[in-house]
Amino acid sequence: MPPRPADNQPCVSIDYNNITTTSSPMSPNKREKSLETRDEKRTRGKKFMTGKREHYDSLRHERQFSKILRSSMSELDAINRNYPTDYVERDVVAQEKMWMSIINLQHILFGNGEQWSEYRVGKLLRDLHDSFFQLTTKRVISRPQFETCLFKVARGSTHVTSKDEKLCMALEAVYHSFDRLDQKAFDWRLFIFFFHFALDPANSVNDQLLSAFSKIGDKSSCIDLRDLGLALYPLVRADAASDLLSLMDNAWAEVKTSTNHEMEDNLESTLLSVNIFQQMLRQKCFQRYFDQSDSHWGRGRIFPVFIYQWEEELYNVTLFQLVRESRRDRSIAEKLSRDRSRTKLDAWRQWREYARYQSLLRWSLEQINRRIEVWRKHRGLLAFWRSSIRHHAVLQIQRVWRGHIGRNVARQCWTIATSATLIQTHFRMYIAKKQLDCLSSKYNWAIVEVQRYIRGALGRNFALTRLLNLVDQTHLENVKERERLELGRGVASLTKLQARWRRKVAIAELASLRMKYRREVQAQSAMEADRKSYRRERLIYERQLEHFYKSLKEEQENTIRIHSKIAHDQVKVRTIRRRLYNDELKNAPPDNSEQLATEKWMVESQAKVESGVKAAKTHCIHCLDQPDNSVEKQTRLAIMKRVKERIPLVLKRADERHVPMETKEAKQIAREEVIQIIAEEERARLNNQMEEEFAQRERRKEEEKRHVAAREKEANARATIYAIQLVAKACRKWLARKELRRLCLETFERIFDVDSHAFYYKNKVTGVTSWTKPKSMGDFEIPAKDEWKLLRDAHNFPYYFNPCLMEMRWTPPREVDMCCGSVPYTWWHEYPIPTGACPNFSCDSNEVDGKRYCDECFSYRSSCQSEGF
Repeated sequence: MPPRPADNQPCVSIDYNNITTTSSPMSPNKREKSLETRDEKRTRGKKFMTGKREHYDSLRHERQFSKILRSSMSELDAINRNYPTDYVERDVVAQEKMWMSIINLQHILFGNGEQWSEYRVGKLLRDLHDSFFQLTTKRVISRPQFETCLFKVARGSTHVTSKDEKLCMALEAVYHSFDRLDQKAFDWRLFIFFFHFALDPANSVNDQLLSAFSKIGDKSSCIDLRDLGLALYPLVRADAASDLLSLMDNAWAEVKTSTNHEMEDNLESTLLSVNIFQQMLRQKCFQRYFDQSDSHWGRGRIFPVFIYQWEEELYNVTLFQLVRESRRDRSIAEKLSRDRSRTKLDAWRQWREYARYQSLLRWSLEQINRRIEVWRKHRGLLAFWRSSIRHHAVLQIQRVWRGHIGRNVARQCWTIATSATLIQTHFRMYIAKKQLDCLSSKYNWAIVEVQRYIRGALGRNFALTRLLNLVDQTHLENVKERERLELGRGVASLTKLQARWRRKVAIAELASLRMKYRREVQAQSAMEADRKSYRRERLIYERQLEHFYKSLKEEQENTIRIHSKIAHDQVKVRTIRRRLYNDELKNAPPDNSEQLATEKWMVESQAKVESGVKAAKTHCIHCLDQPDNSVEKQTRLAIMKRVKERIPLVLKRADERHVPMETKEAKQIAREEVIQIIAEEERARLNNQMEEEFAQRERRKEEEKRHVAAREKEANARATIYAIQLVAKACRKWLARKELRRLCLETFERIFDVDSHAFYYKNKVTGVTSWTKPKSMGDFEIPAKDEWKLLRDAHNFPYYFNPCLMEMRWTPPREVDMCCGSVPYTWWHEYPIPTGACPNFSCDSNEVDGKRYCDECFSYRSSCQSEGF
C-alpha cells in the first residue's frame, strides 16, 4: 500500500477498503469560527443581499468547486498511474476469497435452504447482528468474539456445535479472508452485509446498493463521502473501484450544485444521506449501469434472467455467478408456479364440467323419481297391489339406465385408449422414418468423404515414399563418407565421452532410486492414514444407514398401529353416540302438550262465558235505562214484564221473613233478581255451547290423529323403501370396491426399484409401469413381494434390503442362494485390492458343476473357458 501524505495537506488516498477523495481535517477552533462566520453571513445576507450579490456568489462558488474538482482529479490520476497492478490483483483475489468463504459458510449453516422459512432466516440474522452489537460497540471484532457469536447463533437455530469440523474450517476461512491486513480483527458490519447478500442475491442492484449503504455504514442515516469506498467494496471489483469512485465524486458534485440554497455549506459538507445517495445513483453517468445487459444471460425468454450492466462489468466472477444462478432459479420457480396454477385452473374447469354433468344427471333422476311418486300418490290406495310391481319396474329402469351409462363410459374410455395408442404408433413410425432418412443421407456423405480422404492419402504416401527413398540414398552416401573421415579421430573421443556419460547416468539413477524409495514410503504412510480415516467414516456411515432403515420400519409400524387404533376408536365413538341417543329417547319427558292445550282452551272458554254473562247484565241494564232502538225497547218490555211478575214473589218472601218492604223497593229487588236470572240463563246457554264446541274439538282431534297416523304410516313406508334403496346402493358400492380391489391386486404388482429406492406399480397384463398407486385401491396398499434386494450405498458397498419386512442387513441372507463366484472388492480403499465372494444372487439357469452363479460371473467364466484360461 502506498504511504499516506501528511494530515495537513489535501490528498487522494487509495486504501484496500477505501478509494475516495479526502480533504485535510479542521481543528475545533477553526470549525467554530467558520460556523460563526457562516451564521453572520447568513443573517447579513437575509437583510442586505441583492440579486447581483447572489449571482456573484454563485459564480464564485462554481469557480472554486471547479478548481477543487480539477485538482482532485489530477491528483487521483497521478496516484492511479503510480498504484501497482499487483495490489489490484491482490484485492481482486481477496474479494473472491471473501465471497467464496461466505457462500461456503452459508451452505454449512443452511444446507440447501428448502426447510428454512423467511422468518427463521430473518431471526437468525437479527440474532447475529444483536450478538455482534452487544459483544462489541466498535466496528471491528476479534476472532474469539466472532466465533463465540457464530456458535451461539448456530447452536440456537441450526443445532450446530463447536465440535463441527466443517463449521470451524469455514469460520477460519471467513476470518482470514476478511482480516486482509492481519490486524487480528475485521469489520463485522461488512460481514453482516456479505451474509445478507449471500442469502438473497436475486434482488436488484439498486436495492443491494441501498442495503450496503445502510448495513455497512454507521447506525446513523448518514455516512461520509470518504467512507463510500468501504460501503461499495463488496459490490465493486477492485480493479474498477477507482473509476467508479471518480464517477461517484462527479455525481456528488452534480447533486450538491443542483441545490440553489446554502451552496457553500453543500460544498464543505461531505456527509451522504440515503436521499443524496439515491439522487447520485439517478444521475446520467450511472444510468447505463442500471440498463439490461447484452449478454446471453441478460436476454432470457422462457426463463427470463435480468442482468444489469453494473453486475456484468463491476461484479467479480463468484458474485456474478451467484447472482446469475439465483435469478435463474427464481425465474424457473416462477415459471413452475405459473404452470402449476394453469394446471390447477384446467383441472378445476374439467371438474366443474364433470360436476355440472353429474348434477344434471341427478336432477334428471330426481325428476323421474318425483313423477313416479306423484303418479303413485294419484292412484292412491286403489292401486296399492300394483306398488310392488311398479317398484320393481323402477329398479329395473334404474339398473338399465346405470348399465347404459356405464357401457357408454367404458366405450368412451376404450375409444380414447385405442386412439391414443394409434396416435403414438403413427407418431413413432414418423419419427423413426425421419431418423432413418437422416442417417442414410449422413452415411452416403460419409462414404464419399472417406473414399476421397483415402485416395488422397494413398497418392501422398506414394509421392512421399519416392522422395524419401531418394533422400535416404543420398543420405547414406554422405554418412558413409563422413564415417570414413571421422572414424579415425572419433574413437578416442568416444571412449572418454562414454566413461563420463556412464558415471553421470549411474549418479542420476542412484538419485532417482533414492527419490523413488522416499516417495514410496510417503505414499504408503498417506495410504495408511487415508485407509484409517476411511474406515472411521465408514463405521459412522454404517450406523447412520442402519438407523435410517430402522426409523423407516418403526415409522411403518407406527402408521399401521395408528390406523388400527383410529378405526377402533371410530367404532367406539359410533357405539357411544348410539347409546347416548337411545338414552336420550328413553329419558325424554312425556308429551303433555295436548293436555295443556285442552286446559288452556277450557280456561279461555270459561273466561268467554264470564265475559258473556257480564255483557248480558250490562245489556239488560242498558236496555232498561236507555234503550236505543226498537229491539232494545222490546227487550226492555220483556224484562219489565218479568220484573212485574217477580214483584209479588219478592213481597211474599219479605212477609215470610217479617221484613217491612215497600213496592218501590220490591221492584228494585225484583229488577236485580231478573237481571241475575237472565245472566244465569246466558251462562247456561254459553256452557252448553262450550260443551258442544268441546265435543266437536275432540272429534276433530280424533280425525286429525287418524289422518296423522295414516300419513305417518305412508311416510314410514316411503322411508322404508328409500332406506332399502340406500342400503342396497351402499352394499353394491362396497361390493364393487371390494371386487375392484381384488382385480387390482390380481392385475398390478408393487415392485421395489433399486436405483431410486422407491416402489413403482406394474400392470401384469399390459406391462405398463407407473410411480403412482392405482386410484382404485383407495387407502389400501398393494403388498410388496417378500424378497431380498441387493443395494449399493454411497461408498458402493453392497447390502441387502427386504422391502416387505423393511429390514436391511450387511451379510447375505441365509434363505437365499448366493453366487459361488469371487470378485474383487473395489469398494474397499486398499491396495492390493482384496477379493471375496460375489455379493449377487445366483440364477437357476447359470449352474455349472453343481454350483450356481450370477449373470456377470457366469458370463465371465464362460468367456475365460472359451479363451482357454
